[in-house]
Amino acid sequence: MIEVSKHAEKRLRERCGINHKSAQRIAEKAFEQGIHHRETKGNLKKWVTSLYFNNKSANNIRLYGDKAYIFCGNILVTVLQIPSNLRNDMRSLVNEGR
Repeated sequence: MIEVSKHAEKRLRERCGINHKSAQRIAEKAFEQGIHHRETKGNLKKWVTSLYFNNKSANNIRLYGDKAYIFCGNILVTVLQIPSNLRNDMRSLVNEGR
């Protein structure tokens, strides 16, 4: 069971326009279907690694859609936008089937 922190819920509402019910659903989808750090490569991998070192408690970072979902265990801590210069890398990673 994935939990959504108050901060993450606020960020989802602010950055994605998602309400309380949808926040839980999107957090579960991102956790289950999102791209793991180990599956990334190139500049996208460098960016995700920098997220990890900036948020040491975040032991689980998933990329889903155009957002990075930062989890601490099974708790969604925050959501960040993937930079525009890395979105093509993200798309190509999804299109090649990881």
